[in-house]
Amino acid sequence: MNLLGKSFPKRFCAVFCVLAAIAYLPFLVGIQSYGLFSSVERVWHDLSFTLREGSVKTGDPRLVLAAADDDTVHALGFPLPRKVYAQAVEKLTEYGAKTIVFDVLFFEPREGDAELAAAAKRHGKVIQLFNVERVEGSDKIRVQMAVKPLKAAAQHLGTPAIGQHLDDDGHIRTFLLFNSDFEDPVLKNGRPTTSLAAAAVASFTGKTLEQVLKENPADQMPVPVLNFRKPVGWARHEKAGSTDKYYSPYRTISLMDLLSGNLSTAQRDALKGALVVIGSISTGYFDHYPGPFNAHTPGPEFHLTAIDNVLNGDALEATSRLIVLLLVIAAAWFPYFLLRLLSPAIGAVAVAATLAVMVLGSLHLAGRGTMIYPVAPGLTLIVSFLVLTVHRVLTEGAEKQLIKAKFGQFVSPEIVEELANDPEKAKLGAQKREMTVFFLDIAHFTTISEKMSAEALMAFLNRYLSSFSEVILDRRGTIDKFIGDCVVAFWNAPLENKDHARDAVLSALQCQVAIAELNKNLDPGLPEIPQIRIGINTGFMNVGFTGTERKLAYTVIGDQVNLASRLEGANKFFGSQIMISEPTYQGAKDAIEARYLGRARVVGKETPVPVYEPLAEKGKLAPAWVKSLPVWEKGMTAFYDKKYEEALARFTEFLELMPNDGPGELYRNISRDYAALPPDDWDQVFNLTAK
Repeated sequence: MNLLGKSFPKRFCAVFCVLAAIAYLPFLVGIQSYGLFSSVERVWHDLSFTLREGSVKTGDPRLVLAAADDDTVHALGFPLPRKVYAQAVEKLTEYGAKTIVFDVLFFEPREGDAELAAAAKRHGKVIQLFNVERVEGSDKIRVQMAVKPLKAAAQHLGTPAIGQHLDDDGHIRTFLLFNSDFEDPVLKNGRPTTSLAAAAVASFTGKTLEQVLKENPADQMPVPVLNFRKPVGWARHEKAGSTDKYYSPYRTISLMDLLSGNLSTAQRDALKGALVVIGSISTGYFDHYPGPFNAHTPGPEFHLTAIDNVLNGDALEATSRLIVLLLVIAAAWFPYFLLRLLSPAIGAVAVAATLAVMVLGSLHLAGRGTMIYPVAPGLTLIVSFLVLTVHRVLTEGAEKQLIKAKFGQFVSPEIVEELANDPEKAKLGAQKREMTVFFLDIAHFTTISEKMSAEALMAFLNRYLSSFSEVILDRRGTIDKFIGDCVVAFWNAPLENKDHARDAVLSALQCQVAIAELNKNLDPGLPEIPQIRIGINTGFMNVGFTGTERKLAYTVIGDQVNLASRLEGANKFFGSQIMISEPTYQGAKDAIEARYLGRARVVGKETPVPVYEPLAEKGKLAPAWVKSLPVWEKGMTAFYDKKYEEALARFTEFLELMPNDGPGELYRNISRDYAALPPDDWDQVFNLTAK
């Protein structure tokens, strides 16, 4: 757990996921719904075509629009006489058109119906319109059918109303070939209503409507999405000098040109075997809707696009909305993990890169037939990142101040700053890790304190403890506590320190130097401290904050901590000043000069512990020690080889070089005793009975 809880980001992400999911639920049914993200996603849908215009397919050359354009309307009036349409069918039959689809309403009898019906019957593959709709405010169905002669002459009839779905922003983006909301009013056999596009596909491919229905089930989910084609050029009349042009992906031939036979060779060739939709694009006389490439796309082009998609099997398929919802949830959580690893600035770059990948990936998938809308996940990602970043910025200062307040009394300012810059390193609760713990005690402090007033004693004690603390903090140590004249410190927490044993031992040696300096500059009336005793041990310990939020202590506990305390007391027996365990010696031996003191069984421990006394930093051994240390080592070798008389001689020689050395006097005295009366069963371990 962090020193400052991270519960807000976690709670925010969880709550935000729920809210995002609720906001997105209305949009799960498709692009036509009224969800929170629908408006923006519709904009993205259109942009996905224009942004990748270079890779968008062009229209199927087998599809042609025979257009009642401005020239045609100016010459023949509007609505066009039925006999004009009859002549158009005759011409298209002459040029070899395979299927003729009327996107024109013939619901009322007119002059020329017989001629048009006869032309349609001679051609054999003419599709006519009908319309079916529910009467507003009732359950009644209104059906408008092509007049009887045209209905009888038509190969199939289809309705445009179900084939194209009009979104609330006026765009057409999806289509259905069949709709089970209404029974087909033509066949009345329970089959779903047939769209104009479905009837056209059946006629052009030679399939039955049942076959087309089987391949394209009614009420497809997800609803097929129109895969719009790229306009290939100005194509209303396709003849030089025309000022009335229309930008279309399909070959567009003026009905006026068709009727007059004023067609180019390319146009004649295009009509052979073609599916031709007859409809109006004349100004003021045609239905039009916004499209990705044209703000006023004529209605017949949407029919052609749907037919094109079905013939080529490349209608776009919208990605499952459940997948998008999962992406929304992932986007809500992504900034949480991102900001745990990166700074807000780098995180912003990562979010921008993620958004770019989402956009480019969406465009790539659209080119491969799958529409996935990155708007909801993208907006979720942005909002989540912004909220978490603002929270981090607002709380980071308070968090740093709290860390400084918590750790400032334990560690050096440099470590506090490092913790403040990376709060994840500040842990609340126990951690088990290998550490080095240090106990320092002032020798004979009780005797010294009895001779001083309370005020003088506190000033005296603070002077020495401040000096020792500076040494420890400078070596990246952590002050655990002060117990009277005792200082407890440890290394390798809260920040990792691979050289924790070395730094602890060097701190102990530096504390000896500090004592000497303090004793040289004593205030009048203050006593001199004769020496300090230090015990150091390395091992696995538990470290962390204990207590309550109002009163915390950052401390270490464990058996290895107790051993360090016992080693500090064991100095009294050996007469040494610093005593370190075998693990500490192994961790520091490359940086120090030390002597082996033997093995000791301290109070509360059954297993004996090899102990050493550090003498100086590596390469800085005093001349007296340089001369006497080899003598000490010879004496230790003789002693543990049970050559007590030789050991006595060596330790006597050592004390001549180093008078009053505590361990030297201990071993000289024991050697003298054992030389006179060797022990029978001594296991060469000193059993200590005092703490």
